[in-house]
Amino acid sequence: MLRSQIMPCLLLLGVCSSAVGQGLRVSTVVYDAGRLNSSGQEPILASSFSLFHNGRIYDYVEAAGEVVIFDSTGRKFTVINSQRGVSTTILFMELQNMLRERGPKIKEYIRELTAKQSPEAERAARILEFQLNPEFDSKFNPGTGLLSLQAPSWKYSVSTREWEDVEQLKRYLTYTDWTARLNYLLHPSSMFPEPRLALNVRLREQENRIPVLVQLDLRPDERLILRAEHQFVRNLTDRDRSLINKWDAMISNGTLKNIPFRSYQEEMLLSLRR
Repeated sequence: MLRSQIMPCLLLLGVCSSAVGQGLRVSTVVYDAGRLNSSGQEPILASSFSLFHNGRIYDYVEAAGEVVIFDSTGRKFTVINSQRGVSTTILFMELQNMLRERGPKIKEYIRELTAKQSPEAERAARILEFQLNPEFDSKFNPGTGLLSLQAPSWKYSVSTREWEDVEQLKRYLTYTDWTARLNYLLHPSSMFPEPRLALNVRLREQENRIPVLVQLDLRPDERLILRAEHQFVRNLTDRDRSLINKWDAMISNGTLKNIPFRSYQEEMLLSLRR
């Protein structure tokens, strides 16, 4: 599965003042929880890890050869694609502007789908309308730590555990807010960021709990169930630090061709068509 399809569930990470100093590693595995493979197991769709170091977050999906660097101080993302030898940068403000431009076009497309008056077009319109304006019934069980968000064809089930640093949780949610926005724009056919943002609102209400497992059930409109499992490890290994140094050097030493964000988007579209 592509990064664009899994990131809304996959990016459930955290960073705090202590994590900035000591480092934090979060490993994530995403499963297709709606089916079994020939071995009777849920297929693994993707795996990744994220490294938190000196105020930056380096998210790496090896299969895609792509590193996304979140820089809260500079209020920007830098994306490295080592397979293509390119990089791109986008400011948070630019992300917001591009998302605002999206709204009228999506609404017009929804009107076109509705006018077709076919079951398939109506289903597509319903999916888009919900993602643009998600509304959930939410419930949190303090005994089990289970948070659930329910809508007819979009259901989150989130296992949480206590996290001692509230400031860390706040920073983590800020990170996942911005990453949800980025991935919608960065990769074709990705989910809208609004459902993920709605989930983060509910997580903020819990104040001291971090999500360690997230399941997203899109039935009956789509036959898809995703489950993301996360492992948090404080401190970074020597290999982690070596990777960070390598990625930083790739940006600073001019080995990558820096291209505009929209050009990077176009390259991603072309790569899918090949």
